[in-house]
Amino acid sequence: MSNIHFLHGFLGTPSDWNIFCSDLRNHSFIFHSIENYMFPNSKAGKTYFRAWLDAFHSSLVSQNYSNKNILVGYSLGGRLALHSLVSSNLWDAAIIISANPGLKDKSEKEARIKNDTTWALRFQNEDWYEVLKDWNSQTVFANFQNSLCREEYTINKHAIKEMLINFSLGNQENLRKEIKLLNIPILWIAGELDSKFVEIAIEMQELSNNILAKIIPNAGHRVPWDNPKEFINALNSFLDNI
Repeated sequence: MSNIHFLHGFLGTPSDWNIFCSDLRNHSFIFHSIENYMFPNSKAGKTYFRAWLDAFHSSLVSQNYSNKNILVGYSLGGRLALHSLVSSNLWDAAIIISANPGLKDKSEKEARIKNDTTWALRFQNEDWYEVLKDWNSQTVFANFQNSLCREEYTINKHAIKEMLINFSLGNQENLRKEIKLLNIPILWIAGELDSKFVEIAIEMQELSNNILAKIIPNAGHRVPWDNPKEFINALNSFLDNI
């Protein structure tokens, strides 16, 4: 019996993963809310990523999970999962979905911070459904309709503003060197219609013999929900062989 820990993406909730549990064999499931670890007591010198990880890891250690522990992260949750993988020995395997290991160029980082800040302020101050429509129109989503309900009354706008700004890809370190040193099996998933993240998945497979890239057909950035059948098949195949 393995414990599978799920981290959702930006605008996501732990319940996003519920539809997959009945199709995953012989595992127990732990769903983590990114927001629960967002506002730990700040300490001088810590980045938001480091403070988040300390809170997340403390929670895991206090629960004393036994057996194998496998970390699954999608998009922002995938980036946070990568930080956990490279800074702890808590994990026996990982599944990373549509996640970026970090930008290499300073100008790219500055542009990303500016872009994320613009989105954050729009989500906080403008009409929710108009901004959501614009968000879902981004190229990475490949014109797939978002099947996950995001009604305004369920949203903590302050939290998502903080999430976008504090955990901007522009504020993230380039983790490639650390990822290369990982000695656990990792399945790196991207949707075939999300060309940017297909390139990243292939790059990561070439980076390490421990990483297997899987490109899911008929899917954009939201791979698990765009093509659930192929996604589950990929997970079960990976899990059966670790």
